[in-house]
Amino acid sequence: MWMTASLLIAAFAAYWVFNDSRRLGNETGTALMWALGTFAFMILFLPLYLIFGRKPKAVKRPAEVIDIDSMPVEETMNCPMCGGKVKEEFKSCPYCGYTLKPKCEKCGQELRRDWKTCPYCEAPATPK
Repeated sequence: MWMTASLLIAAFAAYWVFNDSRRLGNETGTALMWALGTFAFMILFLPLYLIFGRKPKAVKRPAEVIDIDSMPVEETMNCPMCGGKVKEEFKSCPYCGYTLKPKCEKCGQELRRDWKTCPYCEAPATPK
């Protein structure tokens, strides 16, 4: 009778040690060794596990992934006159004052530098 009770107590203690060890981050092999030691030599292994085996292991976290699509991207270009880095949205270079996006004097539409006439109102483009 006492043999059955002691085996049940040892089995329960080994089961608890195994689950507790896995919960704290130990690998399955390590948890199994603690559990088998507890089942075979409960008086020795259970106190050893409670003293040395219950320290939580550092969990390896995957490297942080940066979502490039969600990050704001600042579009830049080089000023054709001075070569300074300017934002695409700038109308003129803050370094040299060069007009980056000329406008038609008649209709106010943006013109490309190589255009000779405004395609919107056919007014001659004035070089700047």
